Amino acid sequence: MDRTDADPTTGNGIAARGEPLGLGTEARVAGVRDGRLYWTRGRTVGAWTPGAGRVTLGTLPTPEGGADAAFRLRHGRLAKGLLRPLVGSWTTTNLWPLRGDALLATVGHRVFRSGDDGRSWAPVYRLPDSSGPMGVLPTSLCLHGGDVYLAEYTLGDDPARILRSGDGGRTWETRVETTAVRHFHGVFSDPYGGDLWATSGDADDESAVGTIDGDEFVRAGTGSQRWRAVGLAFTPSSVVWGMDCSYASSVELLRLDRGGSADPITVGRTDASAYYAATLPVDGKRWVAVATAAEVGADSTAPEGRGNRSGDAARVLVASSASAYEEWYELAAFPRRRPLGARVPGVPTASTYVFLAADEELGLFVNPFNARGDVESVIRVPSEEIARVADETPAIDGR
Repeated sequence: MDRTDADPTTGNGIAARGEPLGLGTEARVAGVRDGRLYWTRGRTVGAWTPGAGRVTLGTLPTPEGGADAAFRLRHGRLAKGLLRPLVGSWTTTNLWPLRGDALLATVGHRVFRSGDDGRSWAPVYRLPDSSGPMGVLPTSLCLHGGDVYLAEYTLGDDPARILRSGDGGRTWETRVETTAVRHFHGVFSDPYGGDLWATSGDADDESAVGTIDGDEFVRAGTGSQRWRAVGLAFTPSSVVWGMDCSYASSVELLRLDRGGSADPITVGRTDASAYYAATLPVDGKRWVAVATAAEVGADSTAPEGRGNRSGDAARVLVASSASAYEEWYELAAFPRRRPLGARVPGVPTASTYVFLAADEELGLFVNPFNARGDVESVIRVPSEEIARVADETPAIDGR
């Protein structure tokens, strides 16, 4: 794609299209339930509605006993604030609204559940020690057929697992366990086909998009980085995703047609790994949004000599069913923050991401994290503004 020089104060014009929610720096969107956007900021849990604005619901707990001090050091606001000028901002918290007043959250390797809309929390599961710093990815949980599914995200030699809860997240059992993939990136309920889908990585033979059948992960396709996906976007006619590959010379956006070819069709290209996706109906059309990440560091599973080729901005790209998702437009671009550590060899720094949430009534929530400049952490883009992108901006030259 043709790269755009993003204005760090506007996210490449999104300020003119969207409404800043005033959730504060480093807030994270966590999904919409019953017209409420849930969010976290560190271990603080809150909700936002157009009428009431920002409301704080509660605080995620820390472990009891001797582990408490170390837990606070890794996941507390003080430590992150002190390190931010050196390494940038990072997050170790996830939150998902379940059914009723139930919420599920991870902080590092701990899984907590609330049955009273975030006011109180109880620990329900501990993730494997080899899990990543964030525990799991934001795409790692879904509701499907009355159950809750959680995909572990391990980085060591543990088997890759998808867990199932039949009691709203109180207790968990293993549904899928395999050593054929490194880990699962996400688990998803298909609202059109009715299947439970999952994505996995990271090497070519571990990268797959597929469905869960009983206790098996059945691959729809595998064998290359084209099948290395994080988030999936479901439409009535297809499944859409982008490659999660920082060392690719060109990151493909892909469409797998229902009942069509077993090979995905390349419908667009971008300059950095695609992570998160959302869908939104607008004026009889279905729009797909895909967010890329401006990643730092090398991929440990990359072939020898293949370094990080990510662009320097995290982007939000959108396409609609009117073009069969073959014409993509840039809704926003957020340059990666350049902390002091970026100038010092050997100092790890944080990548820049854009988290997404969507609601038919509220629109698209765009959530840049660790972006350069004074960018509002959560911006609501009304549905009608998404549709105007195609009328007011040129399509990306990416095919």
